[in-house]
Amino acid sequence: MAAPSSLDWKSRAEKLQHRWDSLQERGRGDAVLLKASDTLHRLHDICSKDLQNCEKSSCLSLYTQAILDITFYEENQLVDEEFPGDDSLQKVRELIQMLLEPEHLVEESKFLKQHIVLDVDVQECLRWRRGALLYMYCHTVGEREGWVLRDQRTFHQCLEDGVHNLMKMLHTRNPVQLNDEVSFQDINTAALLAKGIFSDIHVLALMYCGEMCFWALTYCMEVVQTSDAGPNSETCNKILNFKEVGEHVLETYVDACEGPLRGQGWNTDNAKKILQSLRKDRM
Repeated sequence: MAAPSSLDWKSRAEKLQHRWDSLQERGRGDAVLLKASDTLHRLHDICSKDLQNCEKSSCLSLYTQAILDITFYEENQLVDEEFPGDDSLQKVRELIQMLLEPEHLVEESKFLKQHIVLDVDVQECLRWRRGALLYMYCHTVGEREGWVLRDQRTFHQCLEDGVHNLMKMLHTRNPVQLNDEVSFQDINTAALLAKGIFSDIHVLALMYCGEMCFWALTYCMEVVQTSDAGPNSETCNKILNFKEVGEHVLETYVDACEGPLRGQGWNTDNAKKILQSLRKDRM
């Protein structure tokens, strides 16, 4: 049994290996699962040694990569099958918990005085994957049900969690502060970095976030209307935040796509339509 002061990488690796084993029969030959298998083998090799500080960082890196690959395979199955069955939301939640674990381990390591860190790119990826998975779930189920939602409260929570994760992803890095000491040959790149946009995924996250805010306000209003809470309640504040966040991210999206990214294939029609609706209903 691992000591209380240990993160017990060996046990974690074995648990991931069991999950991989349960998937490989159906996904035999899948490139992502093969990549995950190679990562797990390297993780097992490190876990068989006495871990030094540098190796603990390697454990976190390999463990996180294995989680990203295994969950990616499972997410694709859910998306391709359009989140079938009544247990699909439970599967989504399970995958999100797995994608949260690396960040939880970093926090746990601080208390155990075994401080380990995730690269910024990896943090962004984990947060993006959580938010994007919730976006795909809400989009697929919403369209399938014609947005006549059977459980608005659960759907509202999924949207809230999705927006939260996408906003965390967008704020993982600080925008580049442009000044006389920072120069860029490409003014469009400089403009994007100043908005905190570092990749196409950041642009897509802005749009996803805006859509989720719109869905929450459009299709989950009964959550607020049936609440016993007063007008200054936390629930009402969250709904108001959907409006504020939705407007902010969509304005940033439109400005970027019609400015520095003009002519690169980004469509702003839906973003403008949603923005018009949000502004019209502004309180």
